[in-house]
Amino acid sequence: MKKETIINMTFDEKDDYISQFNENKLSNKLSNYILDECRGKPLKNKITLNIKMNYRISNKEKEEFIKMIHNNYKDDLKEYMLILKRSIIKKIIIFFIGVVLIYLAYFKDIMDNEVISEIILIIGWVAIWEVAYTWFFESDKNRIMVKRLKQLIKCNINFK
Repeated sequence: MKKETIINMTFDEKDDYISQFNENKLSNKLSNYILDECRGKPLKNKITLNIKMNYRISNKEKEEFIKMIHNNYKDDLKEYMLILKRSIIKKIIIFFIGVVLIYLAYFKDIMDNEVISEIILIIGWVAIWEVAYTWFFESDKNRIMVKRLKQLIKCNINFK
């Protein structure tokens, strides 16, 4: 049985949830609030937003609001995936630079200077370590964020 993460929200007016710069966008404040309320909750939970409006809202406005929330997190996911893609490309490049530098450091015949050879060796190992560290430790954070955004794209939204 899947558990549910329920987030209750109350709005007194439309300005409480729309962006001050674009009527068709969700406010950053609300977007961040919803994401913060999900932190620490199991990724297997289904997310439900219970919304209470303290003013009259039509069914069309409700549909637009639901679409606004889902589109907000779709856009966030696209942006996050773009960042991750660029990050992976950089990691691959840094890894290969590290390997090349280590390989160069072992050719002492080419490098007469022992200090330069050691510096190149150290830079190579640091580059590889940096990639390994981010791959093993930072990638979990990225996977959690992607799953969380996908949850929010599919969240249930109820009006009370």
